[in-house]
Amino acid sequence: MAAFRFRLAAVLRYRQRLSEEKQEQLQALERAQEQVGTEMRKQEQLIIQQATDMEEQRGKVVSPLDLRLQGDFSQHITRRIRELSHLLATVQKRIEDQRAEVAQADREVKSLEQLRTRLWERHQQEEKREEQKVIDEIGRRQYYGKQHTNR
Repeated sequence: MAAFRFRLAAVLRYRQRLSEEKQEQLQALERAQEQVGTEMRKQEQLIIQQATDMEEQRGKVVSPLDLRLQGDFSQHITRRIRELSHLLATVQKRIEDQRAEVAQADREVKSLEQLRTRLWERHQQEEKREEQKVIDEIGRRQYYGKQHTNR
C-alpha cells in the first residue's frame, strides 16, 4: 500500500504560519500596550511631582510667569495623559480583536490537524486490513497446498 500522504499539508503549513504571524502581531500589540502604560505612569508621576512642588511653594512669593508656566505644564501633561488614555483604549480594543483572530487561526489549524490524524488512523487501519488479507491468503495457500499434497 502507498505511504500516507496528507493532501492538505500545504494548507496546514500555511495556516500554521498565519497563526504564528497573528500571535506575533498580538505580542507586538501587548508590548505597545505596556509601553503606553509605562508612558502614562511617567506622565502621572510628573503631574504628582508638580502638585507636590506647588504645595511646597504655598505661602511663598511666586511670579505670575512661573504660575503661568506651571499651569501650562499641567495642562500639557493632563492633555498628554488623556491622549495616552485614548491610545491605550484603542490598543486594548485591537488586542481583543487580535486575540479573536489568533483563536480563530488556532481553531483552523487544530481542525486540519484533527483531519490529518483521522486520515492517518484510517490509513493505518487500511494497511492493517491489507496486511491481514495477505496473511489470510498465505494461510489459505498453505492450507490448500497441504491438502493437495496429502491426497
